[in-house]
Amino acid sequence: MLRTLFAATNLAGALAGSAMAQAPDADCALPSEPKWIPAAIDAAITGAADKDRACMKALLMPEARMVIVSLGADGAPSYTLLTLDDWIARTKARGHAMLEEKQLKFHVERYGNIAHLWSSYALHSDGKQVARGINSIQAIKVADGWRVMVIMAQAEAATAPLPKEYLP
Repeated sequence: MLRTLFAATNLAGALAGSAMAQAPDADCALPSEPKWIPAAIDAAITGAADKDRACMKALLMPEARMVIVSLGADGAPSYTLLTLDDWIARTKARGHAMLEEKQLKFHVERYGNIAHLWSSYALHSDGKQVARGINSIQAIKVADGWRVMVIMAQAEAATAPLPKEYLP
């Protein structure tokens, strides 16, 4: 199901409460710590599909890639590689559809100026859950905070349910 959504919207897969001071808000400040990256992604994705994507552009490195991994009917994996501009164009084509991505649970591993996050998510379109899955997020520390270099996402499937440790 997520592959269909990604093909249609190019959506890969975002702050609340006290996290607002630490991660992107209306002015798109970068997260000060890797633990704020999932909420920054949610905030950058959530809203009208055709909204301004300045925060997404601020959060992701210009060279960033989104990789959508999916399973075919025969169980064979395939992938779609997207640039940020690809993602924006496909998402914008959905018009005023309201998108909401929410990270369900995440784990951060950090070494110096690099971080890797495993994050389970739920994606809603016009109020209906259309997918959930796992994001593998790679980020790098820059002068102003943390930026994302890669988001690799795989949607949950009957043959690949979310593991219990990734559920809230």
